[in-house]
Amino acid sequence: MGVKLTYHLNSKEHRYISERVADIMENLAPLYRRHYSSNLLTHMRNKHVEPTEPRPLIQHLDVVEHTGIVLEGTLPQCLSGIWTHRHLQVTSSFTVESRNAKEIFECGWGCNTELVMSGCQICTSIQEHRELVDDMCRHIAGKSGGKLACWDCPTAFPVFIQHPYSAPVCLATASHKEQTRWANILRAATQHQSSALWCEDSPESRAFLDAVSFLKRLRESCQTEVLMSILMEEVMSYLKEHVFPRIIVHHRRKKQAWIKLLSEVYETAKQQVKAAMSALKEELSLHRADVEKQISAGLQQASLLHDHITHTITDDTCELMLQCLLHTIVPRLDRTLQEVAMPIYDGFASTWRYFLETCDDIIDLGSMSISVKDIKKEVLMPLSGLGPEDGRLWQCLDRLELSSEGRAWLQETWGVHSETWRPLILKAQNALYKVVDLCAVMFWRLVSRYTCYSFDSTQLMVVLCKVKDKVVKHLDEELLTLRSQLILDMILQITLPTFMHSVGRQDLSRYDAMVKSEHALFIHPVTIFHSILRDSLTSYIQSVMRYSLPQQFVPLPVSPINPCSSPSGFPESAYELLPPGDCWENFCQTSAGSSETLTPSTVSERDDTLTNLENSGNHGLSLHDAGEYVHLTQQTGVQAHNPH
Repeated sequence: MGVKLTYHLNSKEHRYISERVADIMENLAPLYRRHYSSNLLTHMRNKHVEPTEPRPLIQHLDVVEHTGIVLEGTLPQCLSGIWTHRHLQVTSSFTVESRNAKEIFECGWGCNTELVMSGCQICTSIQEHRELVDDMCRHIAGKSGGKLACWDCPTAFPVFIQHPYSAPVCLATASHKEQTRWANILRAATQHQSSALWCEDSPESRAFLDAVSFLKRLRESCQTEVLMSILMEEVMSYLKEHVFPRIIVHHRRKKQAWIKLLSEVYETAKQQVKAAMSALKEELSLHRADVEKQISAGLQQASLLHDHITHTITDDTCELMLQCLLHTIVPRLDRTLQEVAMPIYDGFASTWRYFLETCDDIIDLGSMSISVKDIKKEVLMPLSGLGPEDGRLWQCLDRLELSSEGRAWLQETWGVHSETWRPLILKAQNALYKVVDLCAVMFWRLVSRYTCYSFDSTQLMVVLCKVKDKVVKHLDEELLTLRSQLILDMILQITLPTFMHSVGRQDLSRYDAMVKSEHALFIHPVTIFHSILRDSLTSYIQSVMRYSLPQQFVPLPVSPINPCSSPSGFPESAYELLPPGDCWENFCQTSAGSSETLTPSTVSERDDTLTNLENSGNHGLSLHDAGEYVHLTQQTGVQAHNPH
């Protein structure tokens, strides 16, 4: 695989990087195929057995479609250490494209540089960015002063985009208002790109995530960025110990040299990973038809065999899982739950209050005597603020960030670093924003369905109050579900590697003999075993959460009165789950469904008019159904302006 030599890397070092890429892909390919086949079996079983099971809200794609360009403008940009006037464009899919302003007229819009936002951090001051750079260069001994080219911003309102392994990008905006707008939109793009893979609900995406998770455990350490983070972490020590020391630069330019080296390695390896992933995906696309055909030919028998192996392995390893749980998870779970749940509760409570205040502002405006034509223009105007440019909404989302003390404790206790918790925070922020965005559009369109704009302000207030009650009810249900799901996901990501390491590798060869040749392609005991471990730990964490966490939109108080804590440290009822018996059987019951507190609300009827919604009694309307309602009103010709 030939590559162009870069400034810092010699041929030997290029060969080392290429070998690491080949090594990772060689290990990933069989894992991806195995998990892909297993996920296809699960997908086809669910399609036949549970065709109406709702997807978790965190996996919902954006149901409110934005059209056109979200934000664009021509302004000075520092890209690859060079300041030029460039046209920056954020598309409706949150793709960020940068073009040289002069080249647009010569080469057209096709000549662009797409900025990878996944995992990036956005800041608006040189001091903040200096701290990010210092964190990237902690291994550089001695004084290494000097400044980066991006710090020579021609205006007083910079916006920095810092990728973990690439040179920084800086935008020179003209005012504080413009700076805030660009920073918020770019943060939204970062959240969207960072959580896009988790929002997919397909055998391909689930198989890739499972394969990458398994690969990380094997090495103890679909989407290119996920693999790139594994690769970069793997070669980091080699770059620090062998490549960087031989680069001779003035001590004031060491940070610049290190960032440039990282960028070169990242860009070099990314092209190879992209090519390898493209070939693997093409192979699997051809492979899928054969696997589906084999599964369909004996789906019932395969399902029975899968369940039998699952129950057999569970019975054989139940006591082992219990002992590992008692020694590795239970002693630290109370504090872990506190560190994770407190910021999430705080962020959700502040977001919930902000949405209710916005609804109250709308009702207050509706109480004034205004003309019919000003209903949407003035009364519903507060809804337009609940978008990616809203500063207060971002303040609410920022509350989801873990505290510095919490991050330090989690790293010391569980060995988790920023590459573990950072994507989870971005995923949580993106999911919470989508809930607020959809509820705002629901409010707008439900009001638009009424033909009462000729009525007086009193009647309008009655309408607005009814709409508020309906939307807030849905908001409450979905936020409670989403909050529990986010806490569970984060606790699981933190604790699962330790739990699996404690259980250790088991000899599963005796279960291989139970798999018939016609099922060997998509039934793998090792995959089933790891699913059992994950599901068992999930079940236990859910039990502790139901006992420990309140179900109201209030921030969790700080210890010692934190509801996550009990006088004895760990909740007493949680210990009751551990001894053998009914509770422990539930812990080991991997095939059981999710808790009712973690399952999105469902509806018995789906109606597209507010009148029918009001007559639906106690039936809840999930946000997924609400998204379908939004699309339905568009298709039926309802002319309601989208506030975003």
